[in-house]
Amino acid sequence: MDQPSVFNKLMKTFQINNQQLAFGSYAAELSFYVIWALVPLMLALSNIIAILPFSEAQIIDTIQLALPDEVEVAIIPLLETYLTGTSSGLFSLSLIISLWPASNVFNTMQRVLNTIYKTVPRKNFFIARLFAYVFTLLIVIALVTFTFALVFGETIIDYIQEVFGIQFFLLDFFVNQGWILGLLGIFILLIGIYQFMPNVKWPIKYAIPGTVFALLGFILVSQLFNVYMRFAGGNVGGGTIGVFMVAIIWLYLNAMVIAIGAYINVFYHDFKEKSYRQLVEETSKYQSFVSYSDNFRQANLNQFELTNKIYKNFTNKQ
Repeated sequence: MDQPSVFNKLMKTFQINNQQLAFGSYAAELSFYVIWALVPLMLALSNIIAILPFSEAQIIDTIQLALPDEVEVAIIPLLETYLTGTSSGLFSLSLIISLWPASNVFNTMQRVLNTIYKTVPRKNFFIARLFAYVFTLLIVIALVTFTFALVFGETIIDYIQEVFGIQFFLLDFFVNQGWILGLLGIFILLIGIYQFMPNVKWPIKYAIPGTVFALLGFILVSQLFNVYMRFAGGNVGGGTIGVFMVAIIWLYLNAMVIAIGAYINVFYHDFKEKSYRQLVEETSKYQSFVSYSDNFRQANLNQFELTNKIYKNFTNKQ
């Protein structure tokens, strides 16, 4: 087989991955479960924060950095209610109960990513469910750690510098630039999602392209969303229903970004790992070796040859 051009290989790679393009459907499913799990997820977050030395104002200020203005109107009041009414005495039980429905988000994400990655779900249902639960717990812990780094990072660095007499200029810069820590945290989270959630064992390099795309996509969605809301005026987000509709649209667009990022990873993997011959064989209805069988040749007869063959078989039986 002649050496194919890059364009031909790209087209063949697309042909074997054209069944996973229902990004709108994936995004709708993910958005639904995110909304359904939003309250228990915030309850779990509040239970963890209740035992940490954070004030309510510090938590709210940190979370507002990651949310568009129109979305935080819907999220922040709920979180304030939970932060005010949460008791650290019921920490363990409340955390376990609240994380279980919240883990439905990542259970659904497993199913969506397995579809995009063209792989089967994990065989043991309980292991898959436990995996989603543990992943949810790790996400909550990561959010708390990120908040802790933003709020107390500068104090911790000052203490270390005073004890050891060493100036950590780079760390001090990153702590003072909260958006850099935020982007780094989201990048690590996306790497974890794309690397461990699908039921595949690929090198981590195949999780990077989709992660970079999703990270840039989140930034673009937030910026375009703010621009649109600014020009659309207050009518779009006015009222309680309008605020939640705005939040749903924002979640939907970000969920679509995650799905497209997963598709980019799969596309990049197939393009790099599969030869052109493998791609051609997968895009064909039959494997190449089958083309030498009599049944394959009979199936590809033209109408005249097929009619003539049927007539000959009929006359021979007579």
